[in-house]
Amino acid sequence: MKKCLKRAVAIVLCFAMLVSIGAVGAFADNGDLKTTCGGDCGHSPVVILPGINHSPTYLYDENDQPYMNGDTHVGGTLLILELSKLWATLPALVVSLLGTIATQHSLGLEKAAYKAASAAFWVQECDNDGNYINNLQTQRWNHPISEMNNDDKEWLYRMIPLQNVEKEYGGDHIYMFTFNLVGDPMQSAKELDEYIDMVKKQTGHDKVTLLPVSLGGTILTAYLDEYGHEDVDEIVNAVACLDGTDIVADMMDRKWNLADEYLYHEFIPPILGDDATLGYLINIVLHIIPRAGVNAILTGAVSAVLDKMMINCPQIWAMIPSYRYDALAERYLTDPAKKVLKEKTDRFQTARLNLKDNILEAVADGVKVNTIAGANLAFGEQDYTFFAIVESAKTYNTDGIINLTSTTLGATGAPSGKTLDDVTYTESKKCTNPDHNHVSPDNKVDVSTSILPENTWIFLDQHHEVGNNDVVLNLIKAILMDEVTDVNSDPENYPQFNYSCNTKYIRRWRIPDAMDLLTNEEDDFVPTPEQVAELEDIIAKGEEVLSSTVVDQKKFKEVEDEINAVLAKYGKYDYPEEPSGFEKFLGNSLEKTSKLLVDTIGGGSLVDWILSPARNLIKGIFGFRPFA
Repeated sequence: MKKCLKRAVAIVLCFAMLVSIGAVGAFADNGDLKTTCGGDCGHSPVVILPGINHSPTYLYDENDQPYMNGDTHVGGTLLILELSKLWATLPALVVSLLGTIATQHSLGLEKAAYKAASAAFWVQECDNDGNYINNLQTQRWNHPISEMNNDDKEWLYRMIPLQNVEKEYGGDHIYMFTFNLVGDPMQSAKELDEYIDMVKKQTGHDKVTLLPVSLGGTILTAYLDEYGHEDVDEIVNAVACLDGTDIVADMMDRKWNLADEYLYHEFIPPILGDDATLGYLINIVLHIIPRAGVNAILTGAVSAVLDKMMINCPQIWAMIPSYRYDALAERYLTDPAKKVLKEKTDRFQTARLNLKDNILEAVADGVKVNTIAGANLAFGEQDYTFFAIVESAKTYNTDGIINLTSTTLGATGAPSGKTLDDVTYTESKKCTNPDHNHVSPDNKVDVSTSILPENTWIFLDQHHEVGNNDVVLNLIKAILMDEVTDVNSDPENYPQFNYSCNTKYIRRWRIPDAMDLLTNEEDDFVPTPEQVAELEDIIAKGEEVLSSTVVDQKKFKEVEDEINAVLAKYGKYDYPEEPSGFEKFLGNSLEKTSKLLVDTIGGGSLVDWILSPARNLIKGIFGFRPFA
């Protein structure tokens, strides 16, 4: 039931068409912690600039007291939903929906959907000046991760699994900077500058290494333009959002793929994953509502999300590609009431347009800059499938979330289903290695057009969630430890083009479960010498996979299967249950019915389709069509 509820919430959020963004203030403990190296260890402290889901944010009242929902402090790391105001809007929404179904015409449904969505997303609303309205405060750790409590560190490593980096780099040299996710990236850059001063004071180092992850790329952009690179020793971009994503631009521009086949048959089931059968049932139920009603729900919900969270939020504008900013600013920011907001978004646009020059100037002054990106996926492919509903879903080469040209500052990628032979572009960079032309083996990516082709690594077919790929994490560690300086340093072990894999399950669950068995953490299991040897063998194989620097997808899968088999034998792993014959029959039947309805009536209503002949007959006799 809990799983289905979470899936249902996912569908609601998908119809809202929202890239989910959080919010901040700042609260934390202080202190002048010192490292033992005195700043002479040769490795500058790392400051992580985290992604969109990595800044815990909480709501407070006007007296600075926690805003509670029962026993729970309202907050989160992404969307912050406090639904008490939503319930009051539901009766009107239900009445409108039932009236729409009964009459087969939209009866106030757009307005009702707008009010409901507005009530759901009130916590993170921003005003016309680009400020969040409510008292939102984000947890900030003003100390290295070595001083985090166990719960915080466990959470951090679920979000950004850099355990292998900590082992060699030292937890006292790794910091996590959190920032205002519905604020102004230029203000976040100011806070970062202050944070860097604190890190320098605590560690004795005169420079830091910046590790922007995903949305953290926008903070890097703002920081470099406002404060320069004097305090920066190294930058390691990990799938960093350096020039926005067309997902957010399409949302702002209201450009969707609403073709009948997609919206009524293909869209919902992949979102539900294992519950795809429920998705096909929802498809069928949607045919009770007239298309005008479905459009009204979508229009109302999207309008509310745009008005409450997106249009007035400078951080959202920072996620729009620079080449789409002017048109969208003309559409939304010409109102004199939004003058202050536009000044903020214009300032970031300037920073973004300067980013390439700012990075090249930093490199010329000795700052090491390396970039890691995923490639070859369409928006919404593999994971977060609801993003496939944006109009440009298959237009760009992406990691499923961010355009390749954004994460690499200029690499050329062929869109879904095409190769570079189908793309018109100019190779703008000469390669310093004549045997290395920066073109991927599958002829879909050319890194030579990026600003730093010798320092850009690509993981082919890799989704944006690179924390699931330990080979990516090992490359980050190798760069930070100066084991590699560019793509020519050790191409055998750290090739420029690598591949996707998902080793999260081995790292997060399988090896720990095997260790529990081996160390008698299970009260009812005392391993025999033979069992000890078997467990030690699968642990060693799992750790070998986790330490790999080149993806071997076949080998990785074989090792995971072997670990699963051993753990299943001792009751520590359950294979996914095969659906019963009835479940298969039901799933197939609902899928075929969903397809039949789309093929027969498109995106229209089944009720209208059935009644249409009678309505036409009445019109022929009496001269009017009922409920037309």
